[in-house]
Amino acid sequence: MRWPALLTTLTFACATSSPAPAPVTVKADDSGGDVASAFEEPVPVAPTVTAKPPPPLPDLRAPFREALEAGQRALASRDLDGALTHARRARKESDVLGVAERVKALELSFKVAMASTAGPDAQRVAREWLSSCSGDGADACRAQALNALLSTSQLDPSSASALRDEVAERQKAEACLKTSERAKKPERCFAEAEKTAKHHRDELLLARASYVRALAAPEPRQPALFSAVEQHCDAPACLQVRRRALGRLLAKARADKRLEDAARFALRDAEAFGSTLAEAERVWGRPPEVDVVCAAYDDASGAGACRKLEKQLTGRWTFRDFSKDKPREGLSGDQVRAVNEHYAPLLQECLSAQARRLRPPDAVRYELRWMVFNDGRVGEVHFKDGRHDDSELAKCLRAQFETWRYPRYEGEWQHVEQAFTVSAVERRSER
Repeated sequence: MRWPALLTTLTFACATSSPAPAPVTVKADDSGGDVASAFEEPVPVAPTVTAKPPPPLPDLRAPFREALEAGQRALASRDLDGALTHARRARKESDVLGVAERVKALELSFKVAMASTAGPDAQRVAREWLSSCSGDGADACRAQALNALLSTSQLDPSSASALRDEVAERQKAEACLKTSERAKKPERCFAEAEKTAKHHRDELLLARASYVRALAAPEPRQPALFSAVEQHCDAPACLQVRRRALGRLLAKARADKRLEDAARFALRDAEAFGSTLAEAERVWGRPPEVDVVCAAYDDASGAGACRKLEKQLTGRWTFRDFSKDKPREGLSGDQVRAVNEHYAPLLQECLSAQARRLRPPDAVRYELRWMVFNDGRVGEVHFKDGRHDDSELAKCLRAQFETWRYPRYEGEWQHVEQAFTVSAVERRSER
């Protein structure tokens, strides 16, 4: 039986490189493949055309800040209806932003409810605030939320005793679990702390209790228990503990040289970290240690193995934002190559689609040029001969380059030129 299988043959070469590198053929799929290995010593070349810099990046947080500040002004002037309207808008805007913005919006909503003497609403928002605390600042956030919850008793004195008991119990349990975690074993207060966590259905305290049990377990049982901690609570409140569990699993896998498992844990940790960021920024939420783990896995399993695993696990890719690095004078060839290899999977999607549009045994060579601006962004993406600038391939490449971030640099804008060949070929398969 004969069936068409699309392959993408990539020949990447800088305009100034000589001789040209040998072609590299990779499977034309969307899994990351071996595209990164196709980049052969790219070097930026001096620009030869005048280009306009890209427009400033939109301020994703501007609508949220406007709503938050308007709500605070309305609250200060005792315009409670206006403050409530702005607080609701801030809550809505915070839904696509990070943990910090969500907590600020909840804090404003709480203050509006308190000023409106709406006791049930204030208590409900305080509890939502408590459950929204996540990430590195979770402990301080929870302390503020618990104090807010306690203060709602001012609006309903009959609830004061119950709220004082609840807050005291949670705080005592939290302190106990922290002490137990440092000791790597349950302290004498542990059973009572776990009882409190279950009674109040406090997801963070329950996760911490499970984590302590995993720490105290015999070493052969620890991986299964840490996995349970990581998998059984995906609420924002559990994020801090989940990442610590993943850190333990990652360290054990690396020590045992289980490189694929290590890559899985590192990628899951990156996904957890990204959940604390604004949705539009999660694509750049890749912690640096992920690349270290992935490099070891790729060395053992072949270039692109970790990117393929990432797509399977999470359905997407994450990247490092090189523009966050300290600016330097000029843009070196090593920097260009590192960025190209890092972001290469994005090009694979475009090249795979183009390969599927070709008929075997067609092969088309393209020479692509793009500009790297001082802020690290890419623009002026064109094919050198201009013949394909309006093609579907060109549109796809331009869209993908919007994600790329080179290091910031001082000096003239730099062009990068690359050549590649896309081929559709026929393969044989016998059944």
